[in-house]
Amino acid sequence: MHAANRWWSITSLALATLAGWPSAGATAADSPARAAALPNPFYAYCVGIGTDPQSASLKAQLELAPMLEQLGYAGMAHVGLNGAMQMLETLEKRHQKLFAVYTDLWADPTGRGYDPQLKKLIPKLKGHGTLVWLVVNSRKYKPSSTGGDERVVALLREIADIAQPSGVSISLYPHKGCYAQRMEDVVRLAQKAGRPNVGVTFTFCHFMAVDNASHLDRVLKMARPYLNMVTINGTSGYAGGNLASWIQVLGDGTFDVTPVLKTLRRLDYRGPIGIIAYGIRGDRRQILSRSIHAWRKLSAQAAASADPSAGD
Repeated sequence: MHAANRWWSITSLALATLAGWPSAGATAADSPARAAALPNPFYAYCVGIGTDPQSASLKAQLELAPMLEQLGYAGMAHVGLNGAMQMLETLEKRHQKLFAVYTDLWADPTGRGYDPQLKKLIPKLKGHGTLVWLVVNSRKYKPSSTGGDERVVALLREIADIAQPSGVSISLYPHKGCYAQRMEDVVRLAQKAGRPNVGVTFTFCHFMAVDNASHLDRVLKMARPYLNMVTINGTSGYAGGNLASWIQVLGDGTFDVTPVLKTLRRLDYRGPIGIIAYGIRGDRRQILSRSIHAWRKLSAQAAASADPSAGD
């Protein structure tokens, strides 16, 4: 098992129990699904949801902490380094976890390569189990090219070595249109970096934008040795700039997400799984409530599938 997953294999059961505590408004009907649920901690990556024009602001994000606690989430992920510690403290006061902090890494040969604040933040994350989510960008190199690999690998090793004494892990986040946009890209870079605390994220929405659903099993099996984070969402597929079709409330859309969870179960992935609710318009509480109810249903279906030992 890749080292980035060993921490989660020890703690995920405890965190999943936290995520499954009865919440305000929970009903007896929820109990069977929770009892049979997957062990994965379930979090929200929900920047920009709602109807407020300032819904992506730090203030709006901090306001979600009590809502997430009440609904039964295990925590959330945060975009950017600014406000990261404030977010962590706010979440932990609500028995929530800051699962990841999202920031850029640049493949271009000039410039710093990453935000210098990261060096100061990493030691503060010690003991909190928060991943550093790195999105690999470039102004010079095309998406899914390899010309910037040497630079990226050097930067990854630098960050990984800074993070290692604090027990902090890194996860490469594939993003459509970026230098590392495919799962093959982030796995390649993690392999080249050769650091035990460098892993990868499977982002379902970006996978659907750059790959084919028929490749799902192959891609997840390829990524499994490095996989330390997963995001899912409801979708009707990627259709250019149609965000409303591409990223929907979990359980909505024409694509059944259950096979993703069943494959993760067969591969015995026990790390965090979160919803992406980026830019979804509507009442924030309703969006998050519908998503966690869908998670409980989907999780129960996947948990009832074949035993992980029967998988590849």
